[in-house]
Amino acid sequence: MKTIKGLIAAGLAETEAARRIRRDENMSRVYAEYPELREIDSRIIDIRKDRLIAMIDHDERLAKRYDIEENNLISKREQIISDNDIDPDFDEEQSLCPKCGDTGFVKGKDGTLKVCSCKQAELEECYESCGLGDYSSFTMKNYRDDYLGDGQKRSEIKKQMLKVMLGVGDASSKALWLYSGAPQTGKTYLSVCITKTAISLGKSAFYTKCENLASLENDTLEDMKRIDFLIIDDFADDVTMHGDIGSVLNSILEIRTASGLCTILVSALPLADLINGCDMRVSGKLGRAGKIS
Repeated sequence: MKTIKGLIAAGLAETEAARRIRRDENMSRVYAEYPELREIDSRIIDIRKDRLIAMIDHDERLAKRYDIEENNLISKREQIISDNDIDPDFDEEQSLCPKCGDTGFVKGKDGTLKVCSCKQAELEECYESCGLGDYSSFTMKNYRDDYLGDGQKRSEIKKQMLKVMLGVGDASSKALWLYSGAPQTGKTYLSVCITKTAISLGKSAFYTKCENLASLENDTLEDMKRIDFLIIDDFADDVTMHGDIGSVLNSILEIRTASGLCTILVSALPLADLINGCDMRVSGKLGRAGKIS
């Protein structure tokens, strides 16, 4: 399972190399057009080496002469740059992205850090790795509160889901939550969008259907026990009774709740029915879950 922070960090060496290449290209272009500037910069480098030797030899008079010569060259250099409207930082490494400074994250209007638009490719790769590969068209921007008529309720559920994911306010009191609602009310769409939002905020997150728990690789299941945020959709009592799903789910919830890591189970069934019909190890945890409905 790939995280967005891991993907951004993995691309850091490539970003640094690109910055150096851009700097070298800028320097070559400026020096080709203004050879006098190249000669000045070369002489300044030589002077600094000679000054260091003079200081080692305790020759203060010679060191002072080098200071005067360097200052004169710097003044001449600045004049050439000013007269020709040259970028004064042409020989410095500069960020490829002016918005995030190549950190991959920018501050939103509310002060929250989120993934910069320059890392869209990394976001898409992360979505693919985190169970969201089949939901490329699902975006929070396209989630309509009034799609099924009860806009106020859908809006409230969305806000509650976001609070739970962020762990703010009353939502910080519990690690395990149940989002229950009637079929065909947009639960999956919202769940996918909330997971994407978590990833865009730099969290490690994963989305899966409950029935798929039995087919996920062991490495993925182990990662699911420790990531920041997890949504398990299509959660149903009978599913937990098939194969190893009850055992796998219990193990995941055991570690996550003990660590205070947020998990949301999404179901079309009411909490009471789930408690009565689930694998008993899971039903015991459901009794302490928070409710989103």
